[in-house]
Amino acid sequence: MNLPTYPFAADAASAFGSTLMPILMVGAVFVFLVYLPNRKEEAARKTLIAGLQKGDRVVTEGGIHGKMHEAKGEQLVLEISPGAYLTIDREKVRAKIVDKPAEPAKKA
Repeated sequence: MNLPTYPFAADAASAFGSTLMPILMVGAVFVFLVYLPNRKEEAARKTLIAGLQKGDRVVTEGGIHGKMHEAKGEQLVLEISPGAYLTIDREKVRAKIVDKPAEPAKKA
């Protein structure tokens, strides 16, 4: 039994090789421009969350501003206004609010 021969089989193999290189280049760009910076930001955020202390002012991912009142394992209790408390997951903290020192007034 004779198998059919395809005259363009060699061209198909070289075409596959020529399309593989752009796919690898897109993958490399993705790793360097998206994955690595995101990984660094996530590590910095985890360090920030681990270092939270009572009295720190934070912003949640939902945009709620509050002062940390208490830590209960993986949960934080925030005081969002005097006497009003909110319990959130520790991972939902987006940023710590740091007050900038007031600049001295410029003399004219």
